[in-house]
Amino acid sequence: MGRELIQRVMAVGAACVLLLALGGFLAAGPRGGLGVLAGGAIALGNLWLLARGTSRALALFTGQRIHPLWVLSFGLRYLALFSLLGLLLWSGRVHPVALILGLSVLPPVLIVYGLRRRREVS
Repeated sequence: MGRELIQRVMAVGAACVLLLALGGFLAAGPRGGLGVLAGGAIALGNLWLLARGTSRALALFTGQRIHPLWVLSFGLRYLALFSLLGLLLWSGRVHPVALILGLSVLPPVLIVYGLRRRREVS
């Protein structure tokens, strides 16, 4: 169920980001649309990397061998994430509010899918 859930969340999240990017483009011009797209791409990419990392970490409990530096990848993910956000804001090519809007697309999608899953289980 984990991979299937991540794929659904990624698909719905991408659709929401595209719709919001269109609205951002209409409201704030190219900087607004690009900001929403960049924020959404960062949020969805971060989710994908987190899901990939946790599946590798869970492989430890099933007796599989993993690379000894897998914990370092979690730290590098955060370093890359914050560096990319800083670079986008520093460059001035994206609207800061639009970037935050793009980053905030993922939590509501995750909450809705979590509530749907809970309703199915109950």
